[in-house]
Amino acid sequence: MRLSRSFFRCLVVVLLGALVSGASVGRLSAEDTALPRPDGPAFLPWQEEVAPPDDPEAGAGQPAPTTPFDPARLALMPELRVGIVMDPAAGDFGRAAPFRELLEAGLRLPVLLIAYRDLSQLQKAVMTGEVHYAPLSASAYAAAQGECGCLEPLVAPREADGGTGWHAIVLARAGEGIDGPADVAGRRIATGPREAVGSRLVQLAGLSAAGVDLEGQAADALIAHDDPLSAALALVRGDADVAFAWSSLQGEAAAGYSRGTLRDLAERGIEISGLRIVWASGAIAGAPHVVRRDVPQEIRGVLAAIMTGQGAVDAVSDEGFVAVGAQDYAPVLAAFPPDSGTPRGRLEPVGGGN
Repeated sequence: MRLSRSFFRCLVVVLLGALVSGASVGRLSAEDTALPRPDGPAFLPWQEEVAPPDDPEAGAGQPAPTTPFDPARLALMPELRVGIVMDPAAGDFGRAAPFRELLEAGLRLPVLLIAYRDLSQLQKAVMTGEVHYAPLSASAYAAAQGECGCLEPLVAPREADGGTGWHAIVLARAGEGIDGPADVAGRRIATGPREAVGSRLVQLAGLSAAGVDLEGQAADALIAHDDPLSAALALVRGDADVAFAWSSLQGEAAAGYSRGTLRDLAERGIEISGLRIVWASGAIAGAPHVVRRDVPQEIRGVLAAIMTGQGAVDAVSDEGFVAVGAQDYAPVLAAFPPDSGTPRGRLEPVGGGN
């Protein structure tokens, strides 16, 4: 007997609630153990609708049973498990349903949503194979990739201003002899928090690649602030010579560009004409949807096509998505090289879609 879609949705809710209720809310660390898998099969929808090729009941000359799923794809993988950050108690499943339905209709595979209470748990789940596909932050992807080497970024959301990325930047006051990366050494540097990606780690990695190693500076030369805006304000006040920040680098420069720290300053009425960008990273794409590399290539290709199509605009994000690859996160990946000892699983969001 076939399972109805309404029964299936109820089953998903029950399974997700049971899984998430037992999940830990601690931060990801190398010592954490994997989340326990539920006992028994986690997904049993409509599989009986797909008749095996040698099914005698199919009968010679009789039409094959109709199915919402593709037998060839089912042979590649029986289901796609998609992780999302969601609190089941908040009643968010209805809002996630169009996303699941979009993927299932396009893939013609069963798609199971699995909810995690925070991004650290989701990051860990995709690293360990608990899920195949997950929307992460740029830093969560880079940290996970530096550890497992098992992920591929597929798509990233387009920003409301039409942009598809952001840049880590280094700011200085004009006329003070700080004209490029080499002039940053030995200066008082205001940064974001110590583990901030877009306002500290990317700049340190990028400047190091340019021959300016700031890690060996006196501890009080790198001054951590709560966020990149606070770091930039320290520069404006004269409490620092340099500030690490971020920007879209798109739009009108005099207005602080379309997004970023300079824009935040300008919108607060702070004069920015006396500030200059003395270093900028390459473009960094927005928060990626990643897939495990052990997912068959055919499935990965279809996922990318689905998420860059009009259906994703209608069901997931009004601005749509753009295709991305590892090269679009090179500046962030450089801050999380394999076995570098860089803190991993740091998932506090920073500007620029991170």
